[in-house]
Amino acid sequence: MAEELRGLEKAKVKNYSDSIESIRERNRKMDAMSDVIRKHAPRLDNKYFADDLSTVDRQIGHAEIALSTLISGMTNVVTLTADELGTIYTGVTDIEKESVNLHDVGHGKPVGKFEALEVREKVRRHHMSLIDRLVSRLKSVPEDGGTMFDNTMLLYFPDNGETHHSKGTEWPFIVMSGKNSQLDITGKYIRLPHYGKKGHKTLGNWYTSILNAYGSSIEHYGAIDTGLAHMNQKGVIESFLG
Repeated sequence: MAEELRGLEKAKVKNYSDSIESIRERNRKMDAMSDVIRKHAPRLDNKYFADDLSTVDRQIGHAEIALSTLISGMTNVVTLTADELGTIYTGVTDIEKESVNLHDVGHGKPVGKFEALEVREKVRRHHMSLIDRLVSRLKSVPEDGGTMFDNTMLLYFPDNGETHHSKGTEWPFIVMSGKNSQLDITGKYIRLPHYGKKGHKTLGNWYTSILNAYGSSIEHYGAIDTGLAHMNQKGVIESFLG
């Protein structure tokens, strides 16, 4: 059929065909890995399949799925979105039965007997427990004479910038990585110059640094900030590469 088409319609059919073949190729690879995938499949209690599963338990389940895909070799990159300002939390420690609206908490609304900052701290501690679960498990998996975590970098960062209604002029990260990290940031608290100041760097510079450190040599990743047209925004953060 494609041979009878021309121009845009032919290109569209080719894209569809390529997409289907890509899925088939992925499925062939998955079939070849079935024994390994089965070995590392998440082992979750029945509560994780319940209709009334709490937000906290659902996130634990997501962490287990992420670990399964990493350890089995299905992928080497996982993104977990724990929450954002519109997330409704249930199952939070000490207020398990409460429905916690993070947006309201961000505006200072208490939940039960706890002030907003205390609620935010409980959610943050839960996030840290998820990170501990990920790191501890990866440290238990042998890889290349060390552990899987030795070859892992974990980035923990918010879905928003410096404040509840942010302008994005600051964007904090907690970075955890094993002993084979290719970035020279170990054991450091780093604060770069403020937005628009000499030495200021963007998220694009940060991601460009990560990509180049791990073998993807690109000039720049991400869009250029039009508000910083007077600055050279492209390239890596040299001090991070040692």
